[in-house]
Amino acid sequence: MLTLALLLTAGSMTSSLRADGALLVNGRPVLPYGFYMSTGHTAADRLRCVEAAHAAGATVVHIQGPWPDDAGFLDRAAELGLWVVAGHVETPAKLDRVKRFRDHPAVIAWTLHDDANTLSNVPQLTDMNRLVKAEVPHRLTFIPLGTQTRDVVMPAGAFFGCADVIGWEMYPVANPKAADPSLKATDAQCRDVAAACRKAGRPFWLLPQTFAWPGGRVPTPAEYRNLCYVGLANGAKGLMSWSMFAEVDAAAVRARKQAAGEPFWAKWYLPDSPALWTECGRVGAELKQLAPLILDGTFTKLVAGDGLSAACWRGERETLVVVANLSETEPRSVRVAVPGGKLTPAFADRPTGLTLTDGVLSGTVGPAAVHVYRLGR
Repeated sequence: MLTLALLLTAGSMTSSLRADGALLVNGRPVLPYGFYMSTGHTAADRLRCVEAAHAAGATVVHIQGPWPDDAGFLDRAAELGLWVVAGHVETPAKLDRVKRFRDHPAVIAWTLHDDANTLSNVPQLTDMNRLVKAEVPHRLTFIPLGTQTRDVVMPAGAFFGCADVIGWEMYPVANPKAADPSLKATDAQCRDVAAACRKAGRPFWLLPQTFAWPGGRVPTPAEYRNLCYVGLANGAKGLMSWSMFAEVDAAAVRARKQAAGEPFWAKWYLPDSPALWTECGRVGAELKQLAPLILDGTFTKLVAGDGLSAACWRGERETLVVVANLSETEPRSVRVAVPGGKLTPAFADRPTGLTLTDGVLSGTVGPAAVHVYRLGR
């Protein structure tokens, strides 16, 4: 049951974008961090995932439909201060759900279509974006795009203008269909996505991998952390991992595929992978500390050396610097010019060792490692 305070503010809640693409909720900048909840869930599953995501430090969850009459998880999300991206609209017939929950205080955005550049097209997305925005001009629209197989090239630029916010699917780990299943490919893709979004005047949120492809493995904690920070180092305005919960193949389909010796999607609940889930929570806690600088600092993509991704956010009193090694197996030497100041590791329990001399940050970053520093003025 919604509290009286939430009921009184429901109709007035707005979500919008700042000029730089940052998410604004009721005019306040927010750094979205959270998880998808995909297919096959029940009302109990939705409540369980909302509460688990909040406990892990999430600020946003994506809840895929159908949930036509279930507002229980939305009410609980609102009580916890957790924002919801609601999906999927897809056709005019599904606008009823948008109308029903148009003023719910948890819902900040509506997803127009899943895997939009492979399952939909620009005219359909453009039309649905218009219809949804006409119904809820005080909420955002969202679409995920990606290139998960060799056969899907970088989406044509027109896709990047079909919604308010673009999600980029980054699922390289043990992906048998990827042209380049490596961390190095993530930085190259993010650079291309960032350029396409700048041209379209749209922000992007990275959708990091938190699942195993059929027959594959889940990302290691280091790989997951790397995906998140590389996205931020390329200008992502949010992170929403896929997936916390999914039942892509129904039980009967899984049984048939298993009997035929074919790869199949197992039912997935992220907290059942404790090492990865713990790392999700650690990243969430870190981003809460870093959010003020990421949101309000002046962003600069840095050139740190081959096989590295780096960026800084310069605030009034300090600068945040992130350096990520894109190799899963080899250390990398860093040498990058940064704003001067006293160098302090942002987190005592994370990899460190770089030094700052005469405005040059240098040293070695281990395989798949991410270094995060603050530079005081």
